[in-house]
Amino acid sequence: MKAVQYARHGGPEVLELVDLPRPTCGPGEIRVAMRAVSANPVDGKLRAGALGAVAGGGDLPAGTGRDGAGCVQEVGAGVDPAWLGRLVCLLSARGQAAWAEEVVVPVSCAALVPDRVDPSAAAALPLAGICAWRALVEVADVRPGQRVLIHAGAGGVGHLAVQLARARGAEVFATCSAANRDFVLGLGAHHVVAYDEADFSAEFSDLDVVYDLVGGAVHLASANVLRPDGMLVYLNAMPFDASALRSDIRHALVQIAPDPVAMSAMLELVAAQKITPALTLLPFADFARAQALSDSGHARGKIVLELPPAEVTQ
Repeated sequence: MKAVQYARHGGPEVLELVDLPRPTCGPGEIRVAMRAVSANPVDGKLRAGALGAVAGGGDLPAGTGRDGAGCVQEVGAGVDPAWLGRLVCLLSARGQAAWAEEVVVPVSCAALVPDRVDPSAAAALPLAGICAWRALVEVADVRPGQRVLIHAGAGGVGHLAVQLARARGAEVFATCSAANRDFVLGLGAHHVVAYDEADFSAEFSDLDVVYDLVGGAVHLASANVLRPDGMLVYLNAMPFDASALRSDIRHALVQIAPDPVAMSAMLELVAAQKITPALTLLPFADFARAQALSDSGHARGKIVLELPPAEVTQ
């Protein structure tokens, strides 16, 4: 089977398509013929060697990508045979690559895709959707009427988070570039500040929740727009000094791992048309272009690579 790997660290040009043996199922696992895979910023950081052994970086050659969607071709011992032939989305474990024609993962890393959701939309959801769901639902417990700020509202996680906060009845604030203002307003944000035109901390105040997807100076400034006992949730806020944050607010780093409950919840919101992933679609052969676009930091929504369908084999 074909898979994307890199034998040395560097830019997208180090990626290559290689032939690998078809993976085999062990107990509790499923083998999935991938229909679509998505790009995430962490893919480029690992490929560049910026994270070392963190988040699954390590020995070379290495595969790339962590999530996608496809059809279950085989089930291992202990897995319900009803999974066979079903469309699933998946988030692989750290260190396990998903940019391949076939992937084997524990069934606990996958979620069944509703009939109303196509493979490309489903592929956009695992990592970014878990990031949005865990931050806003499980950690911040966003409720109707709350004032919620989403930084980087046009990005892969951010554009899902804007829609999720709106679906939960929040008054949604967002930051993005001026070029993306209309896009983010179209997602459902009530108030948008373009970071290249104005300082959000001078425009927004008395917020209940801030979801920081940027870090650094934005992280510290975000604390100042929260009401007392407001919550700052974040994925990547380094470098920052936690002691510099206000003592009258709460803050939490969101832990990300394969989560079929969160994936299923996001899939149901997509099926109900309460969330619509914004997709840049490319053929699988354009894997280097996809990571270059992701590396730029200016991609709108999610970048998804599409693969042709495969017949069920055992």
